[in-house]
Amino acid sequence: MNEKARKECVNAMFELYPRARKMMYESFDKLEDDLTRTQQIILLALAVKDNLSMSQLASKICTSNEQATRAVTQLVDKGLVNRMQNKTNRRVVNITLTQKAKDHLDAAKKAALAEGASKAAQLSDEDLQAVSTALRTILDVVSKIDTGDVIY
Repeated sequence: MNEKARKECVNAMFELYPRARKMMYESFDKLEDDLTRTQQIILLALAVKDNLSMSQLASKICTSNEQATRAVTQLVDKGLVNRMQNKTNRRVVNITLTQKAKDHLDAAKKAALAEGASKAAQLSDEDLQAVSTALRTILDVVSKIDTGDVIY
């Protein structure tokens, strides 16, 4: 692949990312749950890998330990996450989702699916199939170069 094609590929990913992110967060916004973006990102990160230490969580969402701690404290107060002392190292605090958070994430996913279905209804069957195939191909290819944790 030549340099021009590589640049076009990277530019397309940079263009796709904010659109996908916007669609995802719009589904949270419809729930009217008063969660900040950081809190939403924490819930999504824990949905992918539950039971993270505070420093692992902060690293995963690309924020400071202090900011993650503040957001987690608010999520604990809302009953969405649990904070537990690590059994092998008492200085480490692990964060897990509560059932309330799992239910909340299910509601957000349903809202996103409903919104996506509504938007997809505007597409022809051919366009919808093309988008589906393209996204599957993107996921398959990007997973080959994936460097590990997903960053939210």
